[in-house]
Amino acid sequence: MANGSRSNVGAGHSSPLIAELETAHSKLLDAMDALDRLTRGPPPEKGELVDTRWKVSSASLARRLLWGRIATVLSGRGRARENDQLRRLHAIDNELVKTSTKHVNQWTVDAILSNWDGYCSASRDVRSKMAAAIASERDILVPLLRTLD
Repeated sequence: MANGSRSNVGAGHSSPLIAELETAHSKLLDAMDALDRLTRGPPPEKGELVDTRWKVSSASLARRLLWGRIATVLSGRGRARENDQLRRLHAIDNELVKTSTKHVNQWTVDAILSNWDGYCSASRDVRSKMAAAIASERDILVPLLRTLD
């Protein structure tokens, strides 16, 4: 699922923020892959479900916190095009937070186990949006971070 969107954008580059971003993206994509594998099978044991979802949530939060740090570094540089791109990423991130929050609130562990097929479909949709957000971050943030070097 998410593996197709992987790249090694920071390879051989001196920016620590690019390396951190790549690491955060990789950890999130790995967690999303684990959830993808889980949702392709029968309903799991409750503990496995909780653990897998926790890993996605933790990796997503780490990515989000890093995005906030990067936005702080890049904002205020006074370049209109860069500021427009950062605003676009803020909008994408805000929408993703809303979508993820709604998803987590709707799909409690009990709701998931009582409607496994429905959860699997809903989870695929959210993971697709997360992968698209990661791609947008890579497309926008990596070139901007390279200008800092």
